Amino acid sequence: MPAKDLMRMEKIVLEKVCWKVKATTAFQFLQLYYLLIQENLPFERRNSLNFERLEAQLKACHCRILFSKARPSVLALSIIALEIQAQKCVELTEIVECLQKHSKINGRDLTFWQELVSKCLTEYSSNKCSKPNVQKLKWIVSGRTARQLKHSYYRITHLPTIPETVP
Repeated sequence: MPAKDLMRMEKIVLEKVCWKVKATTAFQFLQLYYLLIQENLPFERRNSLNFERLEAQLKACHCRILFSKARPSVLALSIIALEIQAQKCVELTEIVECLQKHSKINGRDLTFWQELVSKCLTEYSSNKCSKPNVQKLKWIVSGRTARQLKHSYYRITHLPTIPETVP
């Protein structure tokens, strides 16, 4: 039986049991890798990696369209590996290599994305990435969206003003 037929049949079965297939995100890989690392650490070293910091780094990367091209597993492992290097946790490098092997991540891919993540995080933490000039920010919408917004504005019923009385 051809693979195409099997895929079609699998789709039919999934629809019948109302089961939706969802893609695994980089955040889910980050959670998984973090938990696996925590399990393999001695109790006194479990605070060496801060998940909130890792999550913030992932969010910073997701602000760049370039990172949408990265495989979620590679992006998550790149962030963790860079954090481990920054904290000089030599005992964790073996765990990262093990995760890389089990996730079937190519060494060149990991190095490539680590460099991009490092560059992104460096720029993100620099003064160059400070508050934007509010006057230069503008909403740009298509003509169709503008027409829809204009019509929806007139559908809003305005509430009467509540008079203020001094007691």
